[in-house]
Amino acid sequence: MTQAGFQVTVGQEDAKAFAELSGDWNPLHTNPEYAAGTQFGRPILHGAFSAGLVSRMAGMYIPGTDCLLHGMQLKFLQPITPPARLDVTGKLVNERGETGRVEVVIADADSGRRYVEAWYEFGRHRLAEAVAAPQPAGATDEPLVLVTGASGGIGKALLARLGDRGFAVSRGDGGSFGEAYFLRLVAATNGARLAAIVHCGWPAPDNTRLTKLSEPSAAIDHNLAQPLQQSIVLARLLATQGTPDALLLLVGSTAADPGRHNYRMPLYTLAKGMIPALAKILAVELGPSGRRCAAAVFDVVDTGMNKTMSAQARLAHEDRSPAGRLPSANEAADQLAWILSNKNSLLSGATIAVSGGAIP
Repeated sequence: MTQAGFQVTVGQEDAKAFAELSGDWNPLHTNPEYAAGTQFGRPILHGAFSAGLVSRMAGMYIPGTDCLLHGMQLKFLQPITPPARLDVTGKLVNERGETGRVEVVIADADSGRRYVEAWYEFGRHRLAEAVAAPQPAGATDEPLVLVTGASGGIGKALLARLGDRGFAVSRGDGGSFGEAYFLRLVAATNGARLAAIVHCGWPAPDNTRLTKLSEPSAAIDHNLAQPLQQSIVLARLLATQGTPDALLLLVGSTAADPGRHNYRMPLYTLAKGMIPALAKILAVELGPSGRRCAAAVFDVVDTGMNKTMSAQARLAHEDRSPAGRLPSANEAADQLAWILSNKNSLLSGATIAVSGGAIP
């Protein structure tokens, strides 16, 4: 669809509903007595209400229900004074692959007077692949493989591949990852023996420069201290319940490498950058008991947060790969399963680059 339109009638009750939803009770929009003393003479509609109409155009018409908004801009030409009957029209002015740009006009349906001119850029989202639900701990006599971050694409795919052997735990509620978290994991696994722990659960990428952080201590705690604490607790769990050759496998990312994103995700970069050193340290500590620690570092995998990348970014990453495409979550899970099948002590402390030969 390249053009679309709809009509909507707005009244003062809509302004009140928007105020209740947004918390914006500015009297210009909600108090008739106050508004009567302004140049408008009566309450006018919140400008952000118009953004909702633009969002309706994007999510229901162009491109429709698979829309993923990338950006929006509005220019307010005249205030909308309820009650009013509005025409909202949209036109696709640029499209490339799965992305596009749409121009929108909100005008009076009777007089044609323009109230708002706007545009938005969009991509498209996809439905996640269905995966098998993990079995509860203790449902099989085989040693379990504990997977953190099972809500992500790679974690989901790995659980599906492991079948009854796989067991998922959440990363936690953002609180302390100390003794209470350790005891929660022990309870969740029901004391079962562990063949491995695959740690996929890391905080989502940040997007603020280090020098722009208003609360650096909170950001550092969330993105660096908590993941490190959780890794330590997982290593402790492996030492307690792991089989003699059990493996703690930390899943890393080439996001920590120079050139990937110009360090626009600095704390995420630091978190992923500590994984190789952490694998070596924990390998030394777990080694005397025969248990091991290693890291697997992936390049861009076609799942999780990478599903939201623009078509241009996807093409650039595909060009970096000798295969000319992005690997799937299932392919990544296959590689993790391959690493888990290696029982050799020489694996411990290693960082395995699973990048398919992608160039920097």
